Amino acid sequence: MSSYFDLTSELWKWNSPIWLLVLALTGLYLVCLRGQSGKQIACFALALLTLALAYVSPIGVLSDGYLFSAHVIQHLALLLIVPLLLLLSLPSSAMETLFQNPLLNRIGHVLAVPFLGWLSGLGVMWFWHIPSFCSASTESYSLGIVRDATFLLAGLAFWWPIFSPVKRFHLPSAQAVLYLFSACLGCTLLGIYITFTVISVCPAFANPVDRIGILNMLYDQGLTPATDQKLGGLLMWVPPCSLYVTAIMVTLRRWYADMEPMTAPDTTGSLREAHR
Repeated sequence: MSSYFDLTSELWKWNSPIWLLVLALTGLYLVCLRGQSGKQIACFALALLTLALAYVSPIGVLSDGYLFSAHVIQHLALLLIVPLLLLLSLPSSAMETLFQNPLLNRIGHVLAVPFLGWLSGLGVMWFWHIPSFCSASTESYSLGIVRDATFLLAGLAFWWPIFSPVKRFHLPSAQAVLYLFSACLGCTLLGIYITFTVISVCPAFANPVDRIGILNMLYDQGLTPATDQKLGGLLMWVPPCSLYVTAIMVTLRRWYADMEPMTAPDTTGSLREAHR
């Protein structure tokens, strides 16, 4: 029984330095911004919870050289979930005022260039799954920090043209749908390749170093390197596309809401005609 609890405790990394980033982001959010709604505060809290769990929970421990599938979950959270929730947590009025600054306004317009965001979001996922780069960033702590930082920044750049708190930076709805659909296609192609290839996408996970004595248990559960890579490919394929489809639905709803006032009947004109 004691060995079970020892193993369980090894799968949680409560002393992770990610808490420093969580505290820094919380301080900035509380001090620098005003006028947040309850939903925006909830999005911010959920973003920080997701960020912390990506490192502190067993996902973070297993992604550190044990399971490729856990590595994929962690990076999808950093690329797609945390940046999206952070953008949704920002109050529009405060950000509109902030981006009146000429330098920030220029940065906002650069981030709103769709090709830049699309290439950032898809590019980091493809780049860091080149076998040599994937293994190097898994085995090197400092390179792993650089990799994870690029996921977060690329995620912010990817979602900015769709969910920026400053509406003038949004893509037109038709372009936004194409942007999201093509991103889904890009993730699907990478996921299919990883799922069905016989090549090890990340050799560091093919021969892991068993630092905490859990490798036999994982293999006994059927999570051999080949099976684990297939699972990682499916995770990179299905959940991101589900999120992109949801974002497309939100975009179409926004498009319909923008068109509704234009197509609403002119009741004042009808009343004026009736009084004649």
